[in-house]
Amino acid sequence: MTPAPHIPGQNARPPEGSIAPGWDEGLAQYRAGYFWEAHEAWEPVWMVAAPNSEHKALLQAAIQLANGNLKRVMGQPRAAARILTIARDHLARAGQGARVDWARGEAKALESRLSNDAI
Repeated sequence: MTPAPHIPGQNARPPEGSIAPGWDEGLAQYRAGYFWEAHEAWEPVWMVAAPNSEHKALLQAAIQLANGNLKRVMGQPRAAARILTIARDHLARAGQGARVDWARGEAKALESRLSNDAI
């Protein structure tokens, strides 16, 4: 992991190829608050997932959750809320399972953080 999470417009991007692709890598980055990096880890997996599959929908949801959290950190709550809606649309097609449950919990957590920020 880089010393600090990448925030577009605020610091340099990690070097190309420095983020390993994969669900577990993306999850570790996400949990550490490295939302841009999580997106980068999940995107190559999403690109090769079977079209219209539950797995692809889950990856799309996770990518959007990372993006929504990044927009929140960047002080863009409207963008974060819009992206959260997109993530939930993907989750509706993601089926069931522990990873889907995790993503649904993260969607609720992001919604709560956005509500708390508005207070």
